[in-house]
Amino acid sequence: MINKIKEIVKKECEEDNCNWNYHIQTVVKYANLLAEKLGADKEIVEISAWLHDITRLKGDKENHHITGPIEAEKILRKLKYPQTKIDKVKHCINAHRGSQDIKRETIEAECVASADAMAHFDNVAATLYLAYGLKKMNVEDGKRWVMEKLERSWKKMIPEAKEIILPKYEAAKIILKEKK
Repeated sequence: MINKIKEIVKKECEEDNCNWNYHIQTVVKYANLLAEKLGADKEIVEISAWLHDITRLKGDKENHHITGPIEAEKILRKLKYPQTKIDKVKHCINAHRGSQDIKRETIEAECVASADAMAHFDNVAATLYLAYGLKKMNVEDGKRWVMEKLERSWKKMIPEAKEIILPKYEAAKIILKEKK
């Protein structure tokens, strides 16, 4: 089941390996780590982590936390996944965004949301590319935008995730500090 889902997501990333290499795989890595550490349902967490950005990959950057659960349900139904588990995956996907005020009601949702945030610290270079390469920001605007994104990510993490990512958070703050 998980390998089939992984292949579906990987296919969506074919035109943009940056998402696959620098975000999706990293989210799965941290989601699995947190699930193990916190005793969460590992299957729900891993499936949710693979699918958390499925509609973002298809072009819905603004509302992928809303459209993603719908697309995930379609995929999981085709794979004959149980509806009770589909509902848990849908909640994890819906609640993963730090920029939205959506209550995370399960430890599985906390794992996925925190893992999504942790990936930003694991791959600061990809976030810098987003600011400078894709958004074409100048140096100061880019630094500020990246730091604001990292601060939002930091705030959405559970304490166990913060403990893991703290050295990278502190390093990013040093590198991106404001000019005096």
